[in-house]
Amino acid sequence: MKKIIAATLLSLTLFGCTDTKKQEKDLLNEVIKTHDQVMSKDELIMINKMQLDTLLKANNDTTLNKQAVSLQSQLVAADTRMEDWMHNFDAENKNKSHDEIMTYLADQKKQIESIDKQLNAAIASSSEFIKKTKTK
Repeated sequence: MKKIIAATLLSLTLFGCTDTKKQEKDLLNEVIKTHDQVMSKDELIMINKMQLDTLLKANNDTTLNKQAVSLQSQLVAADTRMEDWMHNFDAENKNKSHDEIMTYLADQKKQIESIDKQLNAAIASSSEFIKKTKTK
C-alpha cells in the first residue's frame, strides 16, 4: 500500500512539473510569436523612414516637413522600443520559480503587444501621409 501511495505521489509530482513547464513553454511561445509578427514589420519601418526622408529633401513646405519629421520620430521611437525590448528579454529565466516565470512572461507579452500597437500606428500614419503627399 505504501508503494502505491508513493508511486501515486511521485506521478502527481512529475505530472505537475511537466504541466508547469508546458504552461511556461506555451506562454513563451506566445511571446515569441508576437515578437516574430512585430519583426516582420521591420522592412515597412525602413521603407517608410526612407520615403519620409526623400519627401523632406524634395519638399520646402514647412508644415509638411514638420509632419514628416514627426512621423519619422514615431517610427524611430517604435523601432528603438522594439530593439530595447529584444535586448532586455530573457527567454531562459534561470533560477526562477514557476510563478516568477509566468509573471515575467505575462509582462513581456503585454510589452511586446504594446510595441506591436505602437508600430502599427506609426506605420499606418506614416504610410497614409506618404500616400497623400505623393499624390499631390
